[in-house]
Amino acid sequence: MKITYSDEGAYSRIWLTGPFWQLAMARRIADAGLDASPVNTWESRGLTFQITLYGKSAYVLRAYKAMSKAMARAGK
Repeated sequence: MKITYSDEGAYSRIWLTGPFWQLAMARRIADAGLDASPVNTWESRGLTFQITLYGKSAYVLRAYKAMSKAMARAGK
């Protein structure tokens, strides 16, 4: 699974991408970001999935930090 952060000025995006068998873990990680800040989300599924979180840069950065911590906990 891969987390990508993109700063686009006033707004930012985070993408979680990976194979379909890691979707449950990715949703838990995305939920950690959604709990940390008021951002919007979008999901695409298939053989690979993509979860996108987007919003104002400060909020998305806060969500990215929470998601990074959740991913580190999930990896242990």
